[in-house]
Amino acid sequence: MTVGVGRVENTGYDVGFDEYVVPVRGFLLQRGKLAGIYVKDGIIPVTEELPKEVHKAVVKGRVKKEITVREIRYGEEDVLEVLIEADYQSWTVFTTS
Repeated sequence: MTVGVGRVENTGYDVGFDEYVVPVRGFLLQRGKLAGIYVKDGIIPVTEELPKEVHKAVVKGRVKKEITVREIRYGEEDVLEVLIEADYQSWTVFTTS
């Protein structure tokens, strides 16, 4: 994964996580819907269902050109979340477990 800008480490909660801000190179649209996000090292697929407003914001260019990547540690399990900000709201577009 790309090393991001603006790394934040938070250890004040029971669940530890690291957060990175990664610049976006472009968006992959299929039939007017967001299908992927281009970053420096490749493409991140969109696996979560997004509302119509988010797809419209991407088409109209009202989306920030950066994504937030969170590495969340639940004991032995690590989860990776990718969030996009559209119209001042954050939406999860990709999650692993």
